[in-house]
Amino acid sequence: MNNFFLVIPTRDRIDFLSNLLLDLNEFCNHISHVVIVDQSIIKNDVHISSLNLKYKYTIFENDRKFSVNHSRNLALRAYKNEEWLFFLDDDLRIPAFAFNQIVQELAPKIIDVLIPGIIRNDLYTKKFEYDSIFETLAKPHDFSKSRFRLQVSSGLNIVNADVFKEAGFYFDENFTIWGDDWDYGLRLLKAGAIIYYQPKILVEHLDTYSGGQRDKSKSMDVKLEKSKLYFYLIHKHFSKTAFKREYYLILLQSLKLFAKGNFRELRTHLKAYNLFKKMI
Repeated sequence: MNNFFLVIPTRDRIDFLSNLLLDLNEFCNHISHVVIVDQSIIKNDVHISSLNLKYKYTIFENDRKFSVNHSRNLALRAYKNEEWLFFLDDDLRIPAFAFNQIVQELAPKIIDVLIPGIIRNDLYTKKFEYDSIFETLAKPHDFSKSRFRLQVSSGLNIVNADVFKEAGFYFDENFTIWGDDWDYGLRLLKAGAIIYYQPKILVEHLDTYSGGQRDKSKSMDVKLEKSKLYFYLIHKHFSKTAFKREYYLILLQSLKLFAKGNFRELRTHLKAYNLFKKMI
């Protein structure tokens, strides 16, 4: 049954994209439409047309100045009425058996969002500890175990269309180099979604040389941008009281560093706060 709508943003990675698109041939019986949003300098439509793909696909071109979330939103304009939306980064490799596992996991219609695991040597043998309560709640302590989860990777997840619509349907384009996964998961949670992480479904995420958000980070102050987006995320999803507590905690930590001669930390967070105020 062709009930999956797939979204793949891409940027200057035709070799990686080609491998992923060929992998998707194994999933063709379930695909209604694949939308590729291309921000590459050299357009890829001719090359892609030579791949002998077994499913319907469309290529949209997007200006390089826009974020990856803008590309995803552009692709969503082509959505019809498919039951599931499948969001993918262009540097993934998916084995045939993983597609079968995805279909089997979704078949009982118990979960609303499925997050596959990532093939990484040290990910499933290491226990993770986090510095903040927010991260501790959102991320797994043990990546080898399936569990309900808060954070959702925008570049690798399958979401039920009804829940996605309830969560607002489109991605927040204010998030540039950080925060979109946190925002996405929180929106889905507020919409009542059951979000499930299943590490038995393993997908390979390749270590690539470039990428849309990675390219963006080269042209900005990363620490400043992340601080601004952190303020924005907390303001968007939590109460005024919670935001004030987090803001003053950050200032207190920055003042301690300031007393030790680290002036940059305080300046960065104060500037980030002013930039955040302009966003709301």
